[in-house]
Formats: sequence, structure tokens, C-alpha cells
Amino acid sequence: MCGIAGLIRYQGLTPADRSRASRLQSLLRHRGPDDDGIVVHPTAALVQTRLALVHPDPHPLPLQSHDCRYTLTYNGEIYNHAALRRELRHHYDFQTVTDTEVVLAALIHWGHHALARFEGMFALFLWDSHSRHALAAVDPLSVKPLVYHASESQFAFCSEAGPLLDSGALPFRPREEAIAEHLVAPYFSSSHQLPFANLNRLLPGSYLELSGNSVFLGTYRSAATAPPALLPALRQAVTSQSSAAAPVGLFLSGGVDSSLMAALAPAPMPAFTIDYGHSPEHFQDSLIVRSDDLPFARRVAALHSHPHHVVDAPDFDAALERTLRANDLIAAWEQEVSQNLLAAAAAPHVKAVLVGDAADETHFGYSFLLHPERLASPAPLLDYFGCLPARIGAAHFVDKYRAFAESEGHNWRTPDDQRLAISCLIRHFWLTRLLHNGDIHLMAHSVEGRVPFADPAVLACAAQVSLAAGLENGIEKHHLRLAAAEVLPPEIAWRPKSALTKNLNARRAIYRLFQKLWKRHGECLSPYLPADSLAKLPLPATDRETGLCFRAAALLMWFSRFAQ
Repeated sequence: MCGIAGLIRYQGLTPADRSRASRLQSLLRHRGPDDDGIVVHPTAALVQTRLALVHPDPHPLPLQSHDCRYTLTYNGEIYNHAALRRELRHHYDFQTVTDTEVVLAALIHWGHHALARFEGMFALFLWDSHSRHALAAVDPLSVKPLVYHASESQFAFCSEAGPLLDSGALPFRPREEAIAEHLVAPYFSSSHQLPFANLNRLLPGSYLELSGNSVFLGTYRSAATAPPALLPALRQAVTSQSSAAAPVGLFLSGGVDSSLMAALAPAPMPAFTIDYGHSPEHFQDSLIVRSDDLPFARRVAALHSHPHHVVDAPDFDAALERTLRANDLIAAWEQEVSQNLLAAAAAPHVKAVLVGDAADETHFGYSFLLHPERLASPAPLLDYFGCLPARIGAAHFVDKYRAFAESEGHNWRTPDDQRLAISCLIRHFWLTRLLHNGDIHLMAHSVEGRVPFADPAVLACAAQVSLAAGLENGIEKHHLRLAAAEVLPPEIAWRPKSALTKNLNARRAIYRLFQKLWKRHGECLSPYLPADSLAKLPLPATDRETGLCFRAAALLMWFSRFAQ
């Protein structure tokens, strides 16, 4: 895995641009501590850092074609690169065994049509120095992100938003609607619209072509076809994503998704589970964390001989502050602290981990979101988690999400129609946000997150599952659980959904941080909130109130990082 970035100045790079490119190289080193490089053309500076996982031998970064016409800066892994190499060997003289060179050859030969052939996760930028034309793209779910800025004079891109601002490549310009969306629906925020007014996200399954200062956006579909059954497809995905020249581990919650990966893993691997020492009464008030993961995770790890690491939080206050500062698109969930702690604990042992992301969102999971009381429109879903006051209120976003689902061919007439409409929002907004959170917190510790449920063949299987099969007898992911029951004990395969655990004792810690940040940066929120609406925010008494306090603290931390 890697960090990628670049600056294109249409009239020619300035000395300041070259300095900023070098700064970007330094700021992205956490995404690739093993190697880095920069290629400078008269109008383009392209940066790449490398986390060596598959082929540890060094090679030039970014990679260039033999005649130096094309330069590829690339973050990802293409799992079918060997098959593509065989197809391309008569068209390209390969000098390395890397998937990076296969991607370069494929893009030179097929152009953007190559994207549909790639089976894996990726964000890439290909620069043609002769025509001064560029192609950028991300994988079908945007497991690997790419953000960009386009203006009349320049184009800039990066794996993360933060380094573009921290390097001085772009000024800080907040986007009011996105900030309001964070206050109202943070689990959907930043999925399509970033909180920076001068930055955009390349959406899942899309590509960008740059010619002169003109930008064209297009979409593509994976060419993968659905295999006959889900379990063999997932087994193949887990096997291929467990392969690396560096150690690979597993985040194991004891839920059906991570447990299924543990059962299908081709060999024992280090497994990591977060534990805050909760007692049963802690779960009574929680909105989506319903039970203790640790006993289930221990059982699965023992059944499949995975060395088990139980991760605690001896200094939760420091982890909370570190997590909020790390997320450049504004932290949305308290569970992000757990992701950050797990990544920090895994980093000394592995360079990559398998994660269960994308299973719920593509297989009719999340019974708490598809509950009959929350189906009539997006409004009950927003009410369930609670909204902070914003000058652009909840009604605006209810209309936005309803219109988006309808633009995708859904309606709200019957309960089944409504479930499909909400599932559409979950897939397009919630999942994109979730994948961003995983990427930003794992890569902060130089750990790659691998997502078997985002494998194209697994996604093709999921796309064929009907609502009736996915929610048979009211059981979420029913078809997935049937497959899991072939390799897991019933109490694991049919365990009710419980979200990744969070610290249910953290109310005072979150409130303390909010108060500290409010005193220092509260004035930053005045353009976006009704006057004094957060000035007297009380100590949270419920799980919902704790979430609201977390959101407010996260927004203040974001301003403290970028507005100074």
C-alpha cells in the first residue's frame, strides 16, 4: 500500500510547487514508510510512498514507462495481476514482478477500459508527459481513496485531504453544507461532499480524465461475474488477500463477518480484539453495541488456532484526542477510537489486516437501520442517532437523501421499497464513510486494511441476493449466515448484530475534551450553528447524547487542526 499525491501547474511548476511536492512526500510517509520517491516534469510533480507488502524488493517510485512518457503513482493491490500480465506480455516488456507495472501496462494498452479488468482495491493517477493528459481512478467501492482540487491554473490530488492543506498546496476553506451534514448525519457526511470547499472526492467506481485544464468524470463497472456460490468466492478472496511477503493479521470482533474470515483464512494469523472491560449492564443503554465481543472472539480464535491479542486502552483520553486529530474529514463515530487503538496494537506485528467492512452494507445487514420504525423516509434514521443544531437543518438532508435514492431508481411506497431505498443510502453513503474511517486510522499507523467483502466476485454474488433472501424471517444477512453456518458454530453464525465495540464508560472523557476544545475554538462554529447552541451542552447522560458530544468535539478538533 502507498500514499500518492501530485501537483499539476498548467503553465509550468513554480519553485513553490516543487517545495510543496517535497512536503507532501514527507507528510505521506506514514502511508508508506518503506520507500518513497518523486518524479518531476515541467508541469507535474508526482509523489509516492510505499508500504511494501507483496514484493519487498525496491523499485523506482513513482513507476515510469521505459521511454519515461508515462508516470504512474499508485496505491493498491490488484489480485489478478498475474493473469493480466500474461495477457499483456506481448504488448509490454515487463522489468519487475510488481502489480504496479501490470497496472501501468494495462492503462497504457487499454486506457480507462482497463479499470473494469482490475480485481482489487486501488487509487491511481497516470500522467502522460507528451500529451499532458492524466487519468485518475479508484476501485468500485473506493476502499482506497483519492481527493482532488481542480481550478483554472492547477490540479492537485492526494490519498488524504489533510496533507494538501498541511503542505500549503491549498488554503483552508470550509464547506458549510458538509459541516452541517456532520452535525446532522455524520455517518453519511463526507461520502459525496467533503468539508473542504476546494476539494472533491473521486467517487467509488469512477475515473477522471484531465486534459489541459478540462476535467471529465466517468464511471465504470467491474467485469467480474458472480460465481455459483458465495462461500467459495469469499474463501478465494480471503486466501488471496492473506497472501503477502509481510505478516498479515485479522481484526476479530466475534461477529459473523470477521469470524467467517477467520474460519476461511488459509493459515493461522495474529487476531486483534478490542476490550474495554464492560459488564452486561453497560450494553443496556447502547444504541448499536449490543453485547460483549470478547467471549465470541476468543472462541473463534481458539477454534482456528489464530494467535489472539486482546487490546485495551490504558490511556483512553490520549487515544481519543489522537483519533479526532487523525481524521481529516471529521471523525463521525466513537468506534473510530477502537479502530485507531487496534491499528496501533497491530502495527508491531503485521503490515496488513483483514477487516469485515462492506459485509453489512452489501448483504442487507444493520437491522437497526432497516427497522420498521425507521423506513418511511430518511428522517427516522436521522432521529434515531440524534442531530446537533445547524443553520442548514435536518430537513434539507432528508430531502437530499430521499432524492438520491429516487435517482437510483427507488421509491418509498411499500415497506420492501423502503428497505431497498434505505439500503441504497447505506451502500452509497454509510459504506463510503466507513471505508474512509478504516483507511485513515489504519494507515495512520502504517497498517493496510484489506477488505475481502469488497472483492469483485463477492460483490457480484451480493448483487444477486434478493431482499427476501437477505432478510428471510427478519434475520439480517440471512443468506450470508447460511453460508457461515457451514464453517462456524451456530452461536457465532447466527449471533445478532452488534457494532464494533466502543468505550461505553467514555462519557466524561469525551465531555472533558469537548469543554477544552470549546473554550479554545468555539468561535469557529458561530457561522454554522444557532447562537450559543452548544455553549451549555451538558454532561451526556445517554448513549445518544454521548454521540452528539463526540460529534461536537470532533468538529472542534478539525477546526483546531486546519483553521489556525
